[in-house]
Amino acid sequence: MRSVNLRLLISIVALLALALAACADEPDEPEAPDEVDEVDEDEPVDDLGLAQEGVIVVGSDIDFPPFEFIEDGEIQGFDVDLMEEIAARLGLEVEWVDTGFDALISQLAADEFDALIAAMTITEERAETIAFSDPYFEATQALVVGPDSDITGVGDLAGMSVGAQDGTTGEAYAEENFTDSTITSFPSYPAAFGALEADQIDAVLADLPAAAEQEARSDLVVTEVIDTDEVYGIGVQQDNEALLAAINDTLAEIIADGTYADIYSTWFEGDVPPRFAD
Repeated sequence: MRSVNLRLLISIVALLALALAACADEPDEPEAPDEVDEVDEDEPVDDLGLAQEGVIVVGSDIDFPPFEFIEDGEIQGFDVDLMEEIAARLGLEVEWVDTGFDALISQLAADEFDALIAAMTITEERAETIAFSDPYFEATQALVVGPDSDITGVGDLAGMSVGAQDGTTGEAYAEENFTDSTITSFPSYPAAFGALEADQIDAVLADLPAAAEQEARSDLVVTEVIDTDEVYGIGVQQDNEALLAAINDTLAEIIADGTYADIYSTWFEGDVPPRFAD
């Protein structure tokens, strides 16, 4: 009887040893990995495509009152107030870059800034290089002369010298329409008006708001207004559709809630044009 029990005990021990060995060979079950957020490597850090997060770099020719100018060391003007309001509503700070008007488009296209605002007329030619926002200002041209001038309008310009700012639609209009005149280009409107005051030229063709501003601060006279059906736009790089949409949406809000009218009345007399009225 004892011998049978001993054999049984030996068999049980052997079976336990095999079971333990099998358990030792079985690999541990791997732990579940920690969950991680999926990252889209193609997604930009700034969804507005800006060069600096939280900052919009804006190019302008800051010598064109009342749209942009420097007084008491600070940049001021209608364009400045409007762009600062757009940026604030987008949660952005504005970094201004002052450059010549005729270089603005090429520098924007070369990524030297994110946007431009400079009382720039929207034209098909310019739109081939950059994209424009919805219009934010209606503009016309004006002929400016000295206080003792015999010029009463464009009909008196034959044989006369007419100044205009380089790269502007005023310069293009003068070259196309004043073919019997000598057209002289200047780097800025203040330079052109200075030449007119010094009797170096006979007249200046300028955007009406700038001409009216000059008339108010000097003896120069706006002798004729020429309706050229121009509108200004904010420029952005052609491939930055996100920034363009954001500017357009914010501009529409500014017009709708009356903020545009408030900014307009700060810099201009008269009623806000109907398309920009709330």
